[in-house]
Amino acid sequence: MGQETELKLAMADSGWRAFARHPMLREALAKPHTQTLRNLYFDTPDLTLRRHRVALRLRRAGRRWLQTVKCASSASAGLSSRPEWEQPFSGRFDFSMIEDGALRRLLEGLRDSGSLSAIFDTRFERREWRFAAGDGEVLLMADRGAVEAGGRLDIISELELELSGAPIEALLDAAARLAQSLPLRAESRSKAQRGYDLVDDVRAVPVRAGRSPIDTTRGAASALRAITYDCISQYQANEAGALQSDAPEFIHQMRVSLRRLRSALRVFGPVLPEGAAGDLSARLRALAGDLAEVRDRDVLEEELLAPVIKVVPAPELLRMQVALKAERERIRRRAMIALQDGRQARLMIALLSTLHRLPADDDARALQQLARKRLARAHARMTDAARHASTGDIAALHALRIDVKRMRYAIEFFAPLLGIRKARRALGALADAQEQLGFLNDLSQAGPRLLAAAGDDPALIGAVARIAGFHKPRYRKVIGDAPRLLKRLARMPLPH
Repeated sequence: MGQETELKLAMADSGWRAFARHPMLREALAKPHTQTLRNLYFDTPDLTLRRHRVALRLRRAGRRWLQTVKCASSASAGLSSRPEWEQPFSGRFDFSMIEDGALRRLLEGLRDSGSLSAIFDTRFERREWRFAAGDGEVLLMADRGAVEAGGRLDIISELELELSGAPIEALLDAAARLAQSLPLRAESRSKAQRGYDLVDDVRAVPVRAGRSPIDTTRGAASALRAITYDCISQYQANEAGALQSDAPEFIHQMRVSLRRLRSALRVFGPVLPEGAAGDLSARLRALAGDLAEVRDRDVLEEELLAPVIKVVPAPELLRMQVALKAERERIRRRAMIALQDGRQARLMIALLSTLHRLPADDDARALQQLARKRLARAHARMTDAARHASTGDIAALHALRIDVKRMRYAIEFFAPLLGIRKARRALGALADAQEQLGFLNDLSQAGPRLLAAAGDDPALIGAVARIAGFHKPRYRKVIGDAPRLLKRLARMPLPH
């Protein structure tokens, strides 16, 4: 059995010419090996192998066919590691070399019952370079082609870096050099996963944050790794959706994942090397900035304008909607280009490198101590901000909203260490506060944007007044409830 460790980077089509001139290629041990590859992926009609997270592939390279079995990988930020078994194919599947008895019996049973058939294939040209690294090598593969299933296509345009006896640092260093000047994007989806999505004609759906992945028996560094990988997975799943669909929720969940990740770096700052949290947080803030304008337009259209049109579909409101849609589409196109300009890949590689350098730790007590200190700090900031916001100043309310989010994320991260009832009660109160404060923030920012869209058009200026009038009752209610909300936040007990 081999252990495949690779990093996958999607390449924007505009980057191939620059890649061909990249100085790193001149350091290869030999000229690139070029071949046209065809891969046939096999499964049963009800996709038994996919349910078991197993891929069975036949690869044709020249006149040879190779049989490969791959198991589920742990992939994040494009980096994956998984067991695989590869051998020449003689005309009949042979699974005798698979050490995992349960897996071997499953595959042999499906083969012997005649249940296996080709369900999709990939065809691409691969150029492969080999680079010396320590006592081993790093392989660089450039793949261009397509995945095909049921008449549907998904374009392959990617670089793969794979270890061959070299340390993982060598792989990350090589990736960082490439991402420095090329329009790359870390891609966690394998060709097999993309093929199965075509088979099912799957459309991406927005992915929300799940439960905290921390292991309470491990230390703080392990907790940070788990949370970071979880945030990255949420980001990448929604990024894939945003590149395929203009549904607003994908952008929203991408921003949520980046905010959660910034909060995690802040909370676990003592675990990180000096300066790392600030540097990574600044990069995350820049990446989120490209998405913020799109999200702001989504809020204007979906949450502030659409409810008014539903009740009163006046012509001036419909004209405003057309104007906002056009502006949103322009901003969205710019953001989608920015997602593929290389910054995402550089950020993901930096995160992986930082996490890889963290020491292994199993000190659960240190994690508990860190949780107590960071929760207490976040709680103190929030309660202090609630007292400052009692004046009703909009800037103070905005600052409170940010501290409420940070408190909420900190509780969510450490939830496995806390009392379930108290944590749920606190999270419910924080979510309610975040919604009310978020509405005030959205409304305060909406006016200037709507007036900018209206220009000098009297009808559109009237539409802005209609929108403001529609939301005034809720605004008054939130303002009226604010003293009780602020008092509740200021007195909120710290969950233990």
